[in-house]
Amino acid sequence: MNKQSVLKTTSRVWLGGFMLLVTPLLCNAALPMPADTSLVYRVQGLDAGNVLKMYKDPGKEVLVNIPHNATWIARRNAQMTVGDQVWEKVSWDDQTGWVLSDALVDDPAATAEANKRRQCLIDPAIQDKECCGYPEAAKGGLFKSIPVYAVQNLSPGESLMMFVDHGEDAIAVEIPHSGTSIVKLGQRAEAGAFAMERVRWAGQNGWIDAAKITYDEAKTKAGDAKRQKCGGVSGGVDFRSSEVVCLPAPVIRRLQESGALDAETVKMLLEQAGKK
Repeated sequence: MNKQSVLKTTSRVWLGGFMLLVTPLLCNAALPMPADTSLVYRVQGLDAGNVLKMYKDPGKEVLVNIPHNATWIARRNAQMTVGDQVWEKVSWDDQTGWVLSDALVDDPAATAEANKRRQCLIDPAIQDKECCGYPEAAKGGLFKSIPVYAVQNLSPGESLMMFVDHGEDAIAVEIPHSGTSIVKLGQRAEAGAFAMERVRWAGQNGWIDAAKITYDEAKTKAGDAKRQKCGGVSGGVDFRSSEVVCLPAPVIRRLQESGALDAETVKMLLEQAGKK
């Protein structure tokens, strides 16, 4: 029996009618052109489970799904209008493309962190620039390797859903098809051939389809080297295998509602949770 992958492929946005005009936007923009290019932006106006699509050109060829709560987005001082929509050129997660301009708002906290790093980089008294921006809370203590995982088997325009426990519900967070820096937290739920792994990504803990991630050796080595150089890590994690546990009921409910699993797998997960 084939089981569907726990992913969400959001619909393609079609521009209605013909493209009447494409010109640089000089007025009436959803966002004014930034006087301060050091500002960092985040996504606004989207609910959990939705994404902001980044395109190679406005509305054409999806490059990546940006999560509904993503930040560290940099504007590239370029805007265009297509019909009645305003598009903004941005960079996020090592990719540059076009997004709808009114989906962005400045992020003061991320901007402050970015500016602290910039000051470190230009400070002549600091010789080792590689550790600029390294969190103070992560310095000191014992070093322990942290294996890093990346998303696999997804295409641009697809997302791997991570279900984050939130009271009686589970919020869906969209990890892009190119997502990496995923860390296992040592818990795994199994039902036949299907398995969910508890992980940490982008500062949030949640459950994802274990078949959709793969070990990222390059990121693991780079991360380990930086922690060793910049101060180590206290209470590190090293989970290449995980303890089998029951999947939380809110996550099972979200999987059932999404139609991502067949009825037999859902029944097995519910039976496990009932015996807890």
